[in-house]
Amino acid sequence: MSKITVNRIKTYLLKNFDGKINLEDVNKKTADDQQRYFYTRALSAYSLTIAAGANLDDAADSITDGFNDNGIDAIYFDRQSKSLWLVQSKFIESGVGAMDNGDIEKFAKGVKKLIDGDFERFNDKIKNKSDDVLEALDDASVKIHIVLAYTGKALSVHNKLSINDLLEDQNDTEEILFFTDFNIDIAYKALETGVGSTPISEDIFISNWGHIEEPFKSYYGLISGTDLGILWEKYGRRLFTENIRSFLGNSNINDGILNVIKEEPDFFIYFNNGITILCNTIKKKPMGGSDKTIGAFTCHGIAVVNGAQTLGSIGSLAASNPEQLSKIKVFVKFISLEESPEGFGQRVTVSTNTQNKVEKKDFVSLDGEQARIKLELKLENIDYHYKRTDEKVSSDVSNFLLEEVGFALASFWPNVDYSTMVKKESGKIWDDVTKPPYTDLFNGNISAQQIIKITRIYRYVSNKMNDMAFKAYSRERSIYRYGNSLVAHIIFQEMSSEIFSDSYQNFEMFFETELPKIAEKYIKKLYLTVERNYSDSMIVYVLRNYTKCRDLKRLLSN
Repeated sequence: MSKITVNRIKTYLLKNFDGKINLEDVNKKTADDQQRYFYTRALSAYSLTIAAGANLDDAADSITDGFNDNGIDAIYFDRQSKSLWLVQSKFIESGVGAMDNGDIEKFAKGVKKLIDGDFERFNDKIKNKSDDVLEALDDASVKIHIVLAYTGKALSVHNKLSINDLLEDQNDTEEILFFTDFNIDIAYKALETGVGSTPISEDIFISNWGHIEEPFKSYYGLISGTDLGILWEKYGRRLFTENIRSFLGNSNINDGILNVIKEEPDFFIYFNNGITILCNTIKKKPMGGSDKTIGAFTCHGIAVVNGAQTLGSIGSLAASNPEQLSKIKVFVKFISLEESPEGFGQRVTVSTNTQNKVEKKDFVSLDGEQARIKLELKLENIDYHYKRTDEKVSSDVSNFLLEEVGFALASFWPNVDYSTMVKKESGKIWDDVTKPPYTDLFNGNISAQQIIKITRIYRYVSNKMNDMAFKAYSRERSIYRYGNSLVAHIIFQEMSSEIFSDSYQNFEMFFETELPKIAEKYIKKLYLTVERNYSDSMIVYVLRNYTKCRDLKRLLSN
């Protein structure tokens, strides 16, 4: 049976990726060798269409397989879902067995080198994707997914240990590195729903339903969390092919959705905006007649165009916590495109996704302390921008931005966890303007003069380290890119508190003569300390890890 399965997968890969996979670097190989390269590379691309929801062309363009790939056969950065995907693949003709453990160990080392920005050791295919990788690593909300794609049954014990060692080495209390085992069973099962153009058609049960007949047919009502979970398990990200944004995975918004499901399921219908789904056609089935209590509908050409985060969050619980989903109801709106004019579906998609979104940071504008700070800074000829507008403002000597002031104050706070938060999960600073960390940073005890001094020092350190990063490579570059908040924190703690008093007269002299020497000292010390104590850890995670940053503070302060 394995051979039949392999052949069907090969047929699919050939049909969908023939002519899309670049084989120029192996064009001098034999025909048989070129075929092996094609299937291995096509399998990498196929795994991304299923696991990451990439389209065929983007998946094919992600291939990096070749000499000096360090085990990384594909790199795909999905900006919408904030996910960086790294793939190693092996096409096993027999359909049994597993990947060589040596290959997986090579892959693990390659992942570490890549995340440390050590591109000099990689081929041109990977170097050409360095901008994508660095952009992903610079965003603390981006998750990294490592994928083993192979036409074998399962990983060996040694293979699993190698992957677990990599995950445990890099993940703290919050997972940042995720693993996907894309084996032959998963690859074959995915052929059913795949990435082709086959429309999704399902029978949907809606309770307390209503309908609109004119000008275009639409049905609305409640769907159980269980039914949505089943829909997700069956189709996954394919449901979002028409959406401008796919499921974003772990995020503050989705964490909030999950918390309501788990803690207050009865309130979910009130706290959630629901889901909008387009369909090519919708037909009500005879079951139930005109009774609005429950209705069965046959929907052809399903596409979720709004509510991806709601559906994805529900789907993430489908396997692990299905009983929790049975407790929630979700408002859903189905819109039929059957009699609609051309382009109407696209207009619905755009309109339902471009209404002004209120972020937690926007609630800062309701805090009276922000208005006070703005007024006090204005008296110092500084404009403080703490409300979101369409005005484009750059931070400079006469313009301070809420985010940079918040990051500076977080680094100034005595507890190093706040400066780590800046790099790891900065959104938590504004998570709730009525409690810490926000109220620790913004309160009546902080004066405009203090904010000016703290922000200027934070800016100086950040700019200096950014300049150094631009000239550096590999791990050194990463330390300079991600270490600014920690270095600023150490400098703040080492400085005399007298400097921050409003009556202190010699700040400019300190800023011009002393600060450059102190900054140079601790930047150099940070580099040496990290390399001495965390030489086997990826820099981006060392400097976003609360435990490790506490340890670094202790070492740097000695």
